[in-house]
Amino acid sequence: MLGQKRDGHPDVLPAMPLDPEETATIVTSRAIRAGHEEDFERWAAELDRLARAEPGFRASIRLGQTAGFQHLLFRFDDRGTAEAWRNSPAFVAHAAMADDYSTALDQIGTGDAVRFELPSDASAGKWKRFVTTWLTVFPVLLIVSLSVRMVVKEAPLPLQLLPSSLLLTATLQWVILPRLQRHTRFWLLQDGSGHLRT
Repeated sequence: MLGQKRDGHPDVLPAMPLDPEETATIVTSRAIRAGHEEDFERWAAELDRLARAEPGFRASIRLGQTAGFQHLLFRFDDRGTAEAWRNSPAFVAHAAMADDYSTALDQIGTGDAVRFELPSDASAGKWKRFVTTWLTVFPVLLIVSLSVRMVVKEAPLPLQLLPSSLLLTATLQWVILPRLQRHTRFWLLQDGSGHLRT
């Protein structure tokens, strides 16, 4: 690839080195309980320090998906060194600390072209989403409907429902559902074994 020097002469940029085929990647995904963001920041920094001290460590990458949802990637020389770190007492003890305020999924893959299925908000169990949404919608709907009926009680039902539906939808969209998702994500995305769903 050619770059441009300040004096106008082209400069050849070095190519990115390819990882060997046996390179291993660990992905640790975490859905964090609201209010524990600073705990997680400290935990993630220490996890990165632990990884860097391990033989075979190559690189680490952090991906923030949404508020309270993080993916930490660690690259090692090969699967053996990656699994040795992941099964080490230091890693296991450190992971247990974050289990108190987050739900996790650890995955490992080998090679220079690795594919992972990452958890997302779309992975939530349908029955859990139904229960939490209904428990939130019902009281809001009740309050909005009663308030609107007090103001326009003589109006036909469609005219009563128009402001009710607008207020309910706006309240859910911008106020309630983002907070609900944030505070329940660690549970919504948890499967039967206690790990994050993909």
